[in-house]
Amino acid sequence: MKLRAVLAAPPFAGALVVVGLAVWAGRRGAADDADLGDLRRAEAVQSYVAHRFASEITRMQIGIVATAIALGLMVGLVAELLVRMRYARTELAQRRSWRAFLENALVCFAIEAALMLWAMADSPQLYAARWYAMGGLARTVQVFATDVLGRHGVVALAMVAAAIYARPARIVALARRAPWVAVGLSLAAALAIAASWRTVAGGLGRGRGDGSGPELSAAPPAVPTAAASRPNILIIAVDSLRADHLDPRVAPTLSALASRGTRFEHAYVSIPRTFPSWVTLLTGRHAHHHGIRSMFPTWEERARDFDALPQRLAKAGYATGVVSDYAGDIFGRIELGFGRVETPTFDFRQLIRQRALERETPLLPVLHSQLGRTLFPVMRELNDGADPMLLAGDVARALHGLRAAKEKPFFLTVFFSTAHFPYAAPAPYYAKYTDPAYRGRFKYHKPVGLGADAPPDAADITQIRALYDGAVSAVDDAAARILGALESEGLASDTIVVVTADHGETLYESGHGAGHGDHLFGDEGTHVPLVVYDPRIAQAQAAGAARHGTRIARDVDLAPTLYALTGVAPPGDLDGTSLVPELTGAAAAPRYAYAESELWFTEEIAGVAPELRMPYPGIFALTEIDARHNAEIVMRRDMQAITRMARHRMVRDERWKLVYVPTRKGVKYMLFDTVADPAEVSDVAASHPEELARLRTELWAWMLRDPAMEQRDGYLVPRQGGGTP
Repeated sequence: MKLRAVLAAPPFAGALVVVGLAVWAGRRGAADDADLGDLRRAEAVQSYVAHRFASEITRMQIGIVATAIALGLMVGLVAELLVRMRYARTELAQRRSWRAFLENALVCFAIEAALMLWAMADSPQLYAARWYAMGGLARTVQVFATDVLGRHGVVALAMVAAAIYARPARIVALARRAPWVAVGLSLAAALAIAASWRTVAGGLGRGRGDGSGPELSAAPPAVPTAAASRPNILIIAVDSLRADHLDPRVAPTLSALASRGTRFEHAYVSIPRTFPSWVTLLTGRHAHHHGIRSMFPTWEERARDFDALPQRLAKAGYATGVVSDYAGDIFGRIELGFGRVETPTFDFRQLIRQRALERETPLLPVLHSQLGRTLFPVMRELNDGADPMLLAGDVARALHGLRAAKEKPFFLTVFFSTAHFPYAAPAPYYAKYTDPAYRGRFKYHKPVGLGADAPPDAADITQIRALYDGAVSAVDDAAARILGALESEGLASDTIVVVTADHGETLYESGHGAGHGDHLFGDEGTHVPLVVYDPRIAQAQAAGAARHGTRIARDVDLAPTLYALTGVAPPGDLDGTSLVPELTGAAAAPRYAYAESELWFTEEIAGVAPELRMPYPGIFALTEIDARHNAEIVMRRDMQAITRMARHRMVRDERWKLVYVPTRKGVKYMLFDTVADPAEVSDVAASHPEELARLRTELWAWMLRDPAMEQRDGYLVPRQGGGTP
């Protein structure tokens, strides 16, 4: 009898329902993934996964089932409340076991459906592949959740449904007999149904900012010197943030900060991809000197002593840390001197974990939360789930911990991934600038493809740009929370804030395609924001207006600038120069900006005509799994020569830009007048031979500083006999 009562209890039914849904979703997801053109389609990789990661797969399955049971029990407890509200004690005793179980299961299913609808309206990108992209009823359900109900509508609908199930007359009777019981049960049921698990279990509401941003304190001293007290440094970096989007329309908080600091209008990165760009930013050296040339460096390339900025600051007594979501996985793969690393990791094992979890849509309301990221750290790696407010919560806690050790200055880097494709901002940001009537494939985000997708039409491009704007807006509100935490912890007056990006983003301007790192045509991929707000510089604060650096600034200039601002001695072999004089309005000498493209992931690149590239295989043929070092995905050594030779390279000043383009028919030089032709669509090399000659000499001088390369027959080619790095 007791066993029958347990089996008929709502918690048991809830566990059974959620486990069943999780198993169904996992199998359905595996079937859908069989059609995807990714690593697992290769038999060799499938065999490798089955043998090398069998225990990992088993652990993930156990973890998923345990999570499903826990969620099911919670759902069942809510169902228990609703059932007890509906029936009197005598009615409960008279129900037959099988009917009670069936009813309890249906109630639990409805509660789980409400949770999923809320989560779907909140972060639709996480569900789009299994719902919206499937078409038919699945698409209709997701559009209904996001466009008709929204998060508040789901809450209201769930509360109405709960009230109807519990029977209004029964609620009134309970209220008359025991008001406190009725009110308590009603509130508990409503909260459990209406609130997302992320808010309850994660302990973090989003708290959307109003965009104004906090006022940062200004402090006395004028120009910083090495003798001054050592300031804190906070870098707020946004993956793929274009310089033209540091604008009040989409980024009022960061724009307001720029208006109180020094904004460098012409800042450029030298490799517009995350891994090499960050190493350049934090070492002050170009990639051909520090050796990280792609997103997939080998263990030997990563194992060097980089003598980086965080490393030197740590030796000088700074507490150093980096906090990021999915794009920040690079920081866990290289030692740059950060004492605290709160980022995901990236290797083949993580890919397996990630794929297993993202299939489990019934569990995502739990998994996509602070609690979920604690239980399954790989959730930080989901590019569809880069909620900047979750990251801002991590940063606020880090700042609180740093305040406890205030006698020790800190260097903290915050790296947001949301503005990187797939531009997957949560509600309300993904819909903030988009057309509600749009029903194309990019409604909620721009899924990452590898060249097989049909090109977007005009409506798609408009949608993608609007998604990007929403992603930037989401990060801006999260930055407001971080700056507010800096102020509330009493750290603002002692903290220099830097705003920048690892690269920009091309969004189909002038036929240049989308993305970053594939080519150097147009400024959108290499032109980044760079703002330095130093509260110690009282002149700019008193003036109430930004200082604008009008000269070229480079990624290699950031580290020398921060060395100068902190008074920490820099290495003697930096490629950059300090920007500190420009913080106080001093004139700067002219500089050249240099850059090179990165790997081509596919054999056809939008924005790069076939005649403007030296072909080589796609990304799967370029990389391999390093089984000796944590199953990381690394660049094949035998492919490094051709990929480095094939890169485009450029040099530019404030007006002219020269691009070196090696092809099978010879080297082509393309010159652009970026003042008269900001879209860079007209090659004027033939009509400006003097500028061509000047910049060509400068570009070759820079390219030949690469110890691994030499000039041969007009090409930059790998040096015979090898070279380093």
